[in-house]
Amino acid sequence: MKLLLVKALPDDHLYSHFVSSLHGALLELGHDAVVSDQSVHVVNGVAPGQHLANELVGSGYDAVVSISSFFGRTTLSDGRSLFDALGVKFLGWHLDHPIVAPEAFARTLRNRYAVYCNPHHQQFARETKLPGRGQTLLPGAELAGPSPKTFADRRWPIFVAATWNGVPETPWDSLPDSPGKRLLVGVIQHMARSKEASLLDAFNKTSKALGLGASLGQDPAFDDQMIAFLRDPLNYRRNVDRIATIEAVARSGLPLTIFGPGWRDYLGELPNVTYIEERVQFDALSTLYGDAKIVLNLNAGNGACERAVSAAAAGAAVVSDYSLPLDQLLKAGVRFYDRTKPGDVVDVLRDLIEGDGGESFAAKANDAIRASGTWAHRAEAVVRYLNS
Repeated sequence: MKLLLVKALPDDHLYSHFVSSLHGALLELGHDAVVSDQSVHVVNGVAPGQHLANELVGSGYDAVVSISSFFGRTTLSDGRSLFDALGVKFLGWHLDHPIVAPEAFARTLRNRYAVYCNPHHQQFARETKLPGRGQTLLPGAELAGPSPKTFADRRWPIFVAATWNGVPETPWDSLPDSPGKRLLVGVIQHMARSKEASLLDAFNKTSKALGLGASLGQDPAFDDQMIAFLRDPLNYRRNVDRIATIEAVARSGLPLTIFGPGWRDYLGELPNVTYIEERVQFDALSTLYGDAKIVLNLNAGNGACERAVSAAAAGAAVVSDYSLPLDQLLKAGVRFYDRTKPGDVVDVLRDLIEGDGGESFAAKANDAIRASGTWAHRAEAVVRYLNS
């Protein structure tokens, strides 16, 4: 299969690492795969589609693969999708909820193949009646070698890598009462009570409870408004969750290492907490996870769980809020905590530490990655999907 992989962001960005990993795996499988570096054309955050169009015309590519659907809205002068006009399949791989990627909602693109990392995200796309096909698939992992470091040689009992984004603001508190405010607050409250934090369920159930009669999929203009409207409660909820989870562990007395700047200023000096105040860079995490016994994965319901997958590949035990795809991938090799119950994460971690420290879970998770979670497995799945 002849594939063009779009690299739209700088080399050190997480998405660019995924493009590189998928590219290498496709080449190893014998496919004709090329990376198109569109990041060199970005000006003020925008890259024109003409350069990509020039690469595609007359090239004979079967499909374009784009993380986060960058360039999914590229059209010809007559309004037709560039990819449909050229007969090239377009696969957008979404490592986050599609509402944070506006090009995911390019309704002119008919021959769309979309990959989501959570079934709720795929369901959101179905409800808004996006054309094309969709499936759920977590990203792959790079193995740390033939065998990971033994638990006895690992320095950190509990490790979390998390960027500090500040305490989230609540600007709606000062707004006068209105249906929009009640909808916003209701969505946030519903997500706080939902184990899987489904944004679509939160919207539908809140709208029904308030008697608003609002629903997705009936009017594209309304859908676009709601997509923009729902970004704030989603980002608020995930930031509140990550702070609450890390703070609960830090205050518990359990030995915790936090990788990422900003947390010391918020939590203060604690005898059980080690701060590594460096910027979180994805390419360094595999080595760091190789020195951790237990890795805490945050916001699994709204992300790709790439840190959980990388941690398992490095031989660490994974503790995470719930994600169905992560549960299916790691099977008996992951322990989940209930994000709706403050302190549940502490009980899960303490149980692991008082047992074998998570070593048995780490071994099972590592076996699961080797069996079906590497980038080679993902490359095979992508090719099968595009050929379906």
